[in-house]
Amino acid sequence: MKRKGLIWLSVLMVLSMVLGACAQPTETPVEEPAPVEEPEVVEEGPVIDCMGAEGETLSLMYQWTGAEEEKINAVLAPFVEACGVTIEAEATRDAAVLDTKAKSTPPDVLFWPSTSPALLYTDQLQDLGALGADATNYAAYWQDLGTVSGSWLAVPVKADIKSIIWYSPVQFETFGYTVPTTFEELDALVEQMVADGNIPWSMGMESGAATGWTGSDFIQDLLLAQQGPDYVMSLIDGTVAYDDAGVVQAYETYAAWASDDMYTVGGATGTVTTGFLDAIYKVFSDPAEAMMVKQSGFAGGEVAKMYPDLEYGVDYDFFAFPGAQGMQGGADYMMAFSDSNAAKALVAFLTSADGGAAWAAAGFDLSPNNGALGNYADASLAKKAEALASASGFTPDLGDTIPAPFGEAEWKAIVEIVQGTAAGTALKGAAAAQRDGLAMAPTIDCMGGEGQTLTIMSQWTGAEEEKINTILAPFVEACGVEIVAEATRDTAVLDTKAKSTPPDILFWPSTAPALLYTDQLQDLGSLGAVADNYAGYWADLGTFDGSWLAVPVKADIKSIIWYSPVQFETFGYTVPTTLEELDTLVEQMVADGNIPWSMGMESGAATGWTGSDFIQDLLLAQQGPDYVMGLLDGTVAYDDAGVAQAYETYAAWASDDMYTVGGATGTVTTPFLDAIYKVFSDPAEAMMVKQSGFAGGEVVAMYPDLEYGVDYDFFAFPGAQGMQGGADYMMAFSDSEAAMALVSYLTSAEGASAWARSGFDLSPNIWAAGKYTDASLAKKAAALDSASGFTPDIGDAIPAPFSEAEWKALVDVVQGADIAEALAVAAGVQATALAQ
Repeated sequence: MKRKGLIWLSVLMVLSMVLGACAQPTETPVEEPAPVEEPEVVEEGPVIDCMGAEGETLSLMYQWTGAEEEKINAVLAPFVEACGVTIEAEATRDAAVLDTKAKSTPPDVLFWPSTSPALLYTDQLQDLGALGADATNYAAYWQDLGTVSGSWLAVPVKADIKSIIWYSPVQFETFGYTVPTTFEELDALVEQMVADGNIPWSMGMESGAATGWTGSDFIQDLLLAQQGPDYVMSLIDGTVAYDDAGVVQAYETYAAWASDDMYTVGGATGTVTTGFLDAIYKVFSDPAEAMMVKQSGFAGGEVAKMYPDLEYGVDYDFFAFPGAQGMQGGADYMMAFSDSNAAKALVAFLTSADGGAAWAAAGFDLSPNNGALGNYADASLAKKAEALASASGFTPDLGDTIPAPFGEAEWKAIVEIVQGTAAGTALKGAAAAQRDGLAMAPTIDCMGGEGQTLTIMSQWTGAEEEKINTILAPFVEACGVEIVAEATRDTAVLDTKAKSTPPDILFWPSTAPALLYTDQLQDLGSLGAVADNYAGYWADLGTFDGSWLAVPVKADIKSIIWYSPVQFETFGYTVPTTLEELDTLVEQMVADGNIPWSMGMESGAATGWTGSDFIQDLLLAQQGPDYVMGLLDGTVAYDDAGVAQAYETYAAWASDDMYTVGGATGTVTTPFLDAIYKVFSDPAEAMMVKQSGFAGGEVVAMYPDLEYGVDYDFFAFPGAQGMQGGADYMMAFSDSEAAMALVSYLTSAEGASAWARSGFDLSPNIWAAGKYTDASLAKKAAALDSASGFTPDIGDAIPAPFSEAEWKALVDVVQGADIAEALAVAAGVQATALAQ
């Protein structure tokens, strides 16, 4: 029924439409308007105010080359097109090139990976606000970082963030892990992973000379989480010392993870020896070796290259370091030397929202400009940009910002702590390097000795006295202590003083006073001396009847051989590292018609002492330092088979004119200084001379045109299981506050740094390393630091009758005497002299 009704209704509607069409119109028809064409939609480019710069030339300087230079050109393209500005760009990574330019013809606009130019050229740079920079597009902390003396001189244009942790979302999902958002959640996640039998971290830090930098980044993020960005900035500017409790806390947290194989791949060894790139790969290998790796933004690219089948966001991703109250990373800053129209227009463009968008579109890392948000084509960059935009602060990568010696000391501390050194101990050296690098005053504990008088006795006069005064100056200034010094080389004077009015502090070129005045001297440990700053053998040398009575403050090494690198290169010789290699080299030189050695030992009544030094180095190579110490104390007789072996080796070289200049006669009659000169004369008479550290100064004095490291140099005696040399020791008769403060200072990292900077020979304190300004001293220091022991120069340490008998034996053996007979005589004198 309903269907019929619908049919009829349809018929009626059709009929009415037909009738309507047939009806005549009663009005004039209205002409319909022509169709209107829709306007073509044109995508608008950035609106750029050229500020009258059309046609100007703009000079730029930056560090970008290759692909990076292509990207900055893409960023600048809209500006160049709009304003018709000609860009003249210069790329350099050399700060010296920048400095030369800045002082002569600076670029109009500079892009640099730090704000340091703003400190160096404050008066030359323009205030960016006055040039039209838009501060509203940047977080306030960015403007703070670029403000110097109240002027806004640097604005960031490009950034990379390091406060991120890379992981596998697939792996997290498999084990039911969720991304942590607080540091407490991160700590709980790490513990859960360990409980599940998974290794949380891959922490490899091996990077050649820069080994440790990945640990530095990790510790900085811990500091950002535990202390905040202001604290980190205070470490950079030096207002917080690097051994502060907050730093210790971060190091202890890091070490707990980085040194335990339950928490990181390979434990301490793995952390220190695994390459930093390999550490990234371990998280995304199949099977994965760890769950997470803390690494900068570049890690994503490395994962994609190593594992091209992995998908970002599924197989690999990152999250911001949980709880970090700010970000760490690197940034390139724009600064302007010129206020030309073109410079103003460029500054205005790059700091505008359009400039930020152009930067993001180019994919040139991140733009700190808020206008960049939402304009990144790369999903990873977009996520990093969100993390950066939400950060409450930004701190430069500490390792890239601080002076190199401070950075190197930081890396050293990180490696040592991972390997088991207490954080408080390891950080002392880094704190000292921080103070040195930032020109800060050392922290000296005066221990209540302010204003006291301190008496000192030493053998130092003239230039040496000036150097010790330089070393003591920070202590004197900090504590207001008055130093009353007496210099003498007479042991009788010392003995008289020691038995009547001993000095508070004694510096002496042997430990003999510790034997003579054992009951009067103070135990240095109870005075605040830092034993951890010295190799164990140094404490052994200064310990008597169980008390640590003498600590070395100055040393000179004798276990070295001087040579000409130019000569070695000419003949294709390489520096030997073992006694066997030295012996082979000597034979090769003879085969080539060259004389290996210059061995003059003539020195008046002391003729023979250079031979004694040579014999001692042979003993250190063939027998070791304990054997040498046995000769000194008489537990090893001087006619022992080991001594005879050393004499045979020496005599074979020292008495044959194929092996040494002039043979036996030359060895015995050539003055020891002339023996040095023969290696560096023109033409050279010999290839090598075994002599103490002073030889370098003698070469310079005789041949001032020769260059150290090129024309003359030295190497450690090959195969020597320790060093021989001389040392000056500090001993304390007093336990006054001032005496305690001085002992503490000179055995601290600060004291070591001051000693090294003064160039007063070598400091056996481990924290002197890296502080020497003289290349030769630095090399000697490295040789001493790597030594497994130290033995006093036999000739200087044994009683005079014994040393005279030794020298006579040497001369006799070189001239052909029977070794056994010569040594028997010397051994008899040894027994008698040491029994007294």
